Amino acid sequence: MKRLLARSATLLFALVFFITATGCQQLLNEIPFPRRTALATQPEASPQATLTHDMQKTELPAVVEDKLDKIIFWLPPAFDPENGSSAGRRIQERLQAFRYDHPEVTIEVRVKALSGPGSLLDSLSAATLAAPAVVPGLLILPHADLAIAVSQGLIVPVEAEQNQANQADHFAFAEDLVRVNGLDYGLPFAADVFCLAYKNQQVAYPPVYWQEVIQLGKILAFPAGEAQGLTTQLLYLEKGGTFTQNETQITVDEVPLQQTLMFLAEGANADVFPYWLTNSNRFEDSWQAVLDAQATYAVVRASQYLSARPENIAITSVPSFSEKRLSLADGWVIAFPASSPEHFELYRQLAAYLVEPRFQAEWTESAGLLPVSRTALSLWKNNEVSGILLELAESARVVPPAHIISRVGPLFAQATSEMIRQQTTYIESANKIIKSLAEVPLE
Repeated sequence: MKRLLARSATLLFALVFFITATGCQQLLNEIPFPRRTALATQPEASPQATLTHDMQKTELPAVVEDKLDKIIFWLPPAFDPENGSSAGRRIQERLQAFRYDHPEVTIEVRVKALSGPGSLLDSLSAATLAAPAVVPGLLILPHADLAIAVSQGLIVPVEAEQNQANQADHFAFAEDLVRVNGLDYGLPFAADVFCLAYKNQQVAYPPVYWQEVIQLGKILAFPAGEAQGLTTQLLYLEKGGTFTQNETQITVDEVPLQQTLMFLAEGANADVFPYWLTNSNRFEDSWQAVLDAQATYAVVRASQYLSARPENIAITSVPSFSEKRLSLADGWVIAFPASSPEHFELYRQLAAYLVEPRFQAEWTESAGLLPVSRTALSLWKNNEVSGILLELAESARVVPPAHIISRVGPLFAQATSEMIRQQTTYIESANKIIKSLAEVPLE
């Protein structure tokens, strides 16, 4: 009897255990615990550049896988391959051509603003410090930002043997676009230059010399209120003036400065430089003044004309004080951050693709910019315009460095307004500039 009871108890226990285990397993299956899902295998994509628009402050990932076959390329908005312009389309096609020749490489394009949080320099500095894996292999910088990037150790110099892309064919100013403290930092990419715009149906022969401008008595517009004082700096340099810098201050030459301001005063007295110019603080204002026939001539950037090409407007060199013409040029450079030395040759090859003369000719003509090489300019379809640009480019020099412009520019702008408004004498304004530069040391 006891044996029968023991068997029954064992059987009952086994039955209860089986039922309980089965129910628990079913309950476990119904609880939505997170599970690792196998990644679906993606079909191999055709070679193409990946475009990423990043106009906000860069969010740097904590961990980024270092893909050895990827080139990260940063661009400003003006050169966005997906901006819908013919120039953007040509950049996109050029990147795809590079991918076709290098099928093992992917190109990730990121568009960065020029200023503010998330700008080119801001993002480059943040990435260099916090996330080296996302530092670009190359990027396009405005010339004004190049020296800043160099001073912060964000980009590396390019040796002469590594920088053989059309050097002998570059305009003289183009080499200076990439030079900082005697070293070359990258490749010249594109440029812009100051010129004189006028209505060709009203002006048969534009003035060659500044004194002609005074004698003709026709209004010549320029942004007299522009904070950098670039037009006045151009006049000063034409007069033979220089900017000399030591460790503590910047100095200017007294006689050329006085002559420059005296010329502005003469122009104001002749109504060539009217009072309303002091309210003009952009070169777009000067361009609009000649379009609206408010002025007969205007000092503008060549890109303003090239991007619009109005039939009734022509451009020529800015007038000069002597037989030697002079203009100021600014531009863009392809620079190389201190990212991946073992892949520098690959980055250099892409840069060489982007400065190849035939591509440069097609792209700059569609973008309304000045090529940095004579060969590229000679390949333009519009021979009449390219002939004018050749004269401008050969006589151009690079604008003064950003730290000089930021220090001297506002002083020149103030003196320009004083001359046009006839508030002081040219000697008083010149002395004020010299005194201010002497009293306020460089930071």
